Amino acid sequence: MQLFEKLIDHDEALRRVQENIDRLPVEAVPLEAAQGLVLAEDLEARFDSPPFDNSAVDGYALRSADAAKGRVFQVVDEAPAGRPAEKSVGPGEAIKIFTGGVIPGGADAVVMVENTSGWGKEFELKKSVTPGQNVRLSGEDVRRGEVILDAGTKIGPSEIALAATQGYGRLPVHRRPKVVVLSTGTELVTPGERDLLPGEIYDSNSFATLAQAREAGAEGRRISAASDDADTLRDSIREALDSADVVVTSGGVSVGEKDLVKGTMTDLGVEQVFWGVKFKPGKPMFFGKRKDVAVFGLPGNPVSAMVCFELFVRPALMAMMGLPDGDRPRIQVYFDEDVGNRFGRMHAMRVSLEKTERGWRAKSVGAQGSGLVSSLTRADALALIGPESEGVLAGETVEAIVLREGVLRAKPGAGTES
Repeated sequence: MQLFEKLIDHDEALRRVQENIDRLPVEAVPLEAAQGLVLAEDLEARFDSPPFDNSAVDGYALRSADAAKGRVFQVVDEAPAGRPAEKSVGPGEAIKIFTGGVIPGGADAVVMVENTSGWGKEFELKKSVTPGQNVRLSGEDVRRGEVILDAGTKIGPSEIALAATQGYGRLPVHRRPKVVVLSTGTELVTPGERDLLPGEIYDSNSFATLAQAREAGAEGRRISAASDDADTLRDSIREALDSADVVVTSGGVSVGEKDLVKGTMTDLGVEQVFWGVKFKPGKPMFFGKRKDVAVFGLPGNPVSAMVCFELFVRPALMAMMGLPDGDRPRIQVYFDEDVGNRFGRMHAMRVSLEKTERGWRAKSVGAQGSGLVSSLTRADALALIGPESEGVLAGETVEAIVLREGVLRAKPGAGTES
C-alpha cells in the first residue's frame, strides 16, 4: 500500500494549482455564445452611435423656430424607422416621424404626437418646442474609434447589446475549458439505468461535478463511470486526457489497494504536482499536469468531491477563461458558539447564513460527514476555519465563500432559505 506523501496546506495547494494554469487560447465566438466569457482584446467602435440624428419619440419633426403654441403645421412627408423622408422641412411644415426615424433636413426638433391635435395631414401644436427636443444626436452614445469594451471584461447581456449595436457578430474571447468528468468504482450504477444490487450505489459524483463545471462556464461531458478494472480504467483516463483541457476524476486517489486512479494517471504521463492536502473534507486529493491538460483527482466521498471542486477546480477554470479569482463572494461571518477544529488543517464548514445587526451569522447545517449530500442543499456558504487555530470562539469572525448569492440580499433578521 502506498502512503500519502507529506500533506500540504490548503493555501499552498491552491497556489500550486494557479501556478500550473494558463489562460486558454483566444477564439472568436458568435455573440450568442459569448455570455459569461472574458473579452480577450479591446473592442473599438466601428462608427458613431447612433450613426445619424434620430427621433426619440413618435411625433412630428419640425423647425423649433416655428413651433409656437397654437400654430398649425402642414404634414409634407413621413419618416418611419429605416426609411428617411424624401423631403426637407420648410417654414410651417412638419414631417411625420417615428421612434428611430432619421431627422429630416431642415428640422431640429420633434414634438410628441400627444402634444398636437393628432395624426393627420395637418395639426395644431398644443405645446411649444425647444431646439433639440426629442432628438438623439449622432455619436452621443459612442464615437468611432473609441474603446467601448476593455480586454478583460466579463461579457453579459449589456456587453452583448453594445457589441451588437456596432455590428460585431463574433467576439474575441478566451474560450471555455473542455472538461471531461469520470467516476471510478465497480460499485457505481448510472442513475435511472436499473435498480441497485446489494453493495452498489448510484453514481452521483460525476453528475455533480459535470453540473459544477457547467455552472462555472466550462464545456463539460461525462464519460461513463470507469471500473476498478485496470484496463478499463486506463482506457477511460486515456480518452479523457486526449480530449480535454481539464480532467476531473473522483475516487481512487486515496491509499487503498484498489485505489488505482493515481497510478494509472502517472503511467499515462501525468506529472504529479501534489497529492494530499491538510483539508477537511478532502485530504486525498491529487493534482497533476500532462502537457497542457490539468488533472484533478478528487476524493470519492460526494461532499468531499464537491467541496474540493469548489475550492480548487473552479478557481482553475476561472483562471483559464481570464476571469477574476473572486468569482464567488467572500464575506466575514461569526458563530454564536465555539466551533472546534483539528489543529493544522483547514475545515470548509457547511453553514447557513442569517443577516443580523452585527453582520452575517453562520450556523452549521448539521453533521459535517463527507457522505451527507443533503447537507449541501442546506448550505449557503463554506466557512473557512483554520488551519492556524484549533477552532473559532463565539463572536469571532472567519471568512466564508458564499455559494448562494441570493442570500446576500436578505434583510437583517430575515434568515435565509436553503
